[in-house]
Amino acid sequence: MEYQEMINAVQSMMGKVSSGEIRELIAKSRWTCDSHWMMAMVMNAGWDVGNKINFQVAQTVGHVEMQRLLKLLNMKKPLNIEEFRLCVTLAMETFITKDYFDYESDSTGNCAIIHRCYAYTKIHSLGLDKEYECGCFGLRAGWYHAMDVKVEEKLLKCLKNGDDRCEILIDKIVYGS
Repeated sequence: MEYQEMINAVQSMMGKVSSGEIRELIAKSRWTCDSHWMMAMVMNAGWDVGNKINFQVAQTVGHVEMQRLLKLLNMKKPLNIEEFRLCVTLAMETFITKDYFDYESDSTGNCAIIHRCYAYTKIHSLGLDKEYECGCFGLRAGWYHAMDVKVEEKLLKCLKNGDDRCEILIDKIVYGS
């Protein structure tokens, strides 16, 4: 098969796949990479170093992905709670795959509820709940930094602590920090 024929065949095949399915595939690849590098780091440098670097990497990734999302959608940094919630919801729906995470917001929009988390599921299956520090705090810190907001969060419940879900309360937001 000639190169152009191969390209045409690939485009035809991918044309039958929905954009949602492609997004899920890319997101799953990201989380697979994330979990494997984290475990490689832990095996080579230990949990303290692994958790510290995981937070730093997640924060950097979150910052870059939020910048890209805002640019793609031609959005400005949020100036109020509604714009902030819109940006966070856009990021969640864009970057967090539904097959790996089950989440929602409470009726006030100030508390995230995570029923199922890929990282926790994997760590729990390996019996490493106590050693692992959740990287989602770093990811969101990166999002917040890219949006130029300071956010104080409170962890009310956590799957790692034996709760049936994680609850993360947005306690305070300062815009244009």
